[in-house]
Amino acid sequence: MSNYSPLATTIGIWLAVGITIAIYSFLYKDNPFYKLAEHLYIGVSTGYLIVIAWTDSIEALLVEPLLHPRSSGSYLVIIPGFLGLLMFTRYSKKAAWLSRIPLAFLIGYGAGLAAPAVIQASLIRHAGITIAPIFNPSQFSLNPMSRLFGILSIGFFSTLVYFVQTDRYTDWGFGRRLFIILGTILSIVLFFIFAIYYPHRNLGAFMDAFYILLLLVGVITVLFYFFYSIEHKKSLKGVAKTGMIYLMVYFGTSFGYTVMARLSLAIGRMRFIVDDWLKKSTTKQWIIAIPVILVITIVLLWQEKASRTARKSE
Repeated sequence: MSNYSPLATTIGIWLAVGITIAIYSFLYKDNPFYKLAEHLYIGVSTGYLIVIAWTDSIEALLVEPLLHPRSSGSYLVIIPGFLGLLMFTRYSKKAAWLSRIPLAFLIGYGAGLAAPAVIQASLIRHAGITIAPIFNPSQFSLNPMSRLFGILSIGFFSTLVYFVQTDRYTDWGFGRRLFIILGTILSIVLFFIFAIYYPHRNLGAFMDAFYILLLLVGVITVLFYFFYSIEHKKSLKGVAKTGMIYLMVYFGTSFGYTVMARLSLAIGRMRFIVDDWLKKSTTKQWIIAIPVILVITIVLLWQEKASRTARKSE
């Protein structure tokens, strides 16, 4: 249930729809309606951030402790307050060097605060996942079939590496190269099936082991792709290409996720326009809104024409 009056809610919906349409008008071309919405967005955002900075930071952490000190240590907030004031010396050419002092504190404190969190989240946690055991001893079985396909996978892979290293791989025909590559992949997959899935019929354990193997291969090959101390040639070229494939898959999924997120936002705005505006708008609201829209349109077009004339005269 909204705490605002029906009139305020209606005005807010019309303003939100008008600004939304003005922003999407940029898809046609740059126009004064888009510029108006852009300036409103930047201005309102800046004003909101200023209010939040005052209420949550300056007033709560600086003004309030000085006006109502709870102990003698409350007056220590003068030090960060003074450092904050030094930031404004950037507007003076002679005293601009003083702003480097609070910036040094800010950057040093931020780096020291963020480093442990980044190391924990991006290095230690990822390293822990990477070095996880591929096979669960309770779900792994070296039966005759798994031994057979394990030996075959080693043989196929060793043969591939040997002929690549001796520059004989390119002399093969396409069918022979396809056979050795598919033989390597198929023997590895069959080894996983008979070593993990077949004894206990546990599909989850099989998929977990396969995912960990893919993750391990991806980490090693991507790191090697950025390792330039060794020339990427012969079999090492294949390792680098595998890392490049992993990178392309990552970039593609990241881009797809970004597009999906933006489309979901656009769908949300379209549903807002249809459900909250078009379906609930009354004739009386349109009678009031149309003259206002016409006046705003005339003013914006006149201002745009005047600015173009001024630019041409210059």
